[in-house]
Amino acid sequence: MLKLNVAFASGLLLLAPLAGIADVILPVQSYSMFNGGTGSFDYRDFTYLPCPANNCDTTGAALSGGTGKLTDGVSPTVDWNVAGNPEPWVGWERDETNGLNPVVTFNFASVDTIHSVLVWFDNTLGGGGVGAPGQIVVNGTAYTPPQSTGGPQGFTISSLNITSNSVNIQFDQGSNPWIMIGEVTFSGVSGAGTVPEPSTFSMTLGATALAGLLIRRIRWHRG
Repeated sequence: MLKLNVAFASGLLLLAPLAGIADVILPVQSYSMFNGGTGSFDYRDFTYLPCPANNCDTTGAALSGGTGKLTDGVSPTVDWNVAGNPEPWVGWERDETNGLNPVVTFNFASVDTIHSVLVWFDNTLGGGGVGAPGQIVVNGTAYTPPQSTGGPQGFTISSLNITSNSVNIQFDQGSNPWIMIGEVTFSGVSGAGTVPEPSTFSMTLGATALAGLLIRRIRWHRG
């Protein structure tokens, strides 16, 4: 009976890692978008690298292949209208001509499963007509962030369960002419959409077979 218990414990050790994998912060390889603009300060993504055609300090320029303010790991805590400190925010003014809302495509290094996204925005009206996005649309599904709470804040969208190597996020302008986005962070399981390595698959198959064998032995001992 002692040998059976030892074998059963060994089987549990093999099976435990397969029970679940905790979410991690998923690194963004690059994101593409139309650059922000200028108002009282500069709200363009001028830290974006590599900068295509030196357009990172050009309002509305198409940026792709790099990263910048939106994924630099800095969650802004200072209002957009604090003099001399507009740097954390990428800001877009409503396109009155075309009525378009900014869309950002985030690209990952592998096919990941995204469970949640945290978006930082500023809802400090001040004198510049800045407000929260009316909606944040993730791969076609709309979510409404808080509209009444003022100041920089994070809005978490959970239970996404998106398995892909890219995610599209659209920021709807709402009723105010400006929106300010400071940081976008994804959480989930890295590489969850890839095919398991042969060695990993073999270990899983072996653990499953061992579990079946142990169950049969337990039944046999119980008579």
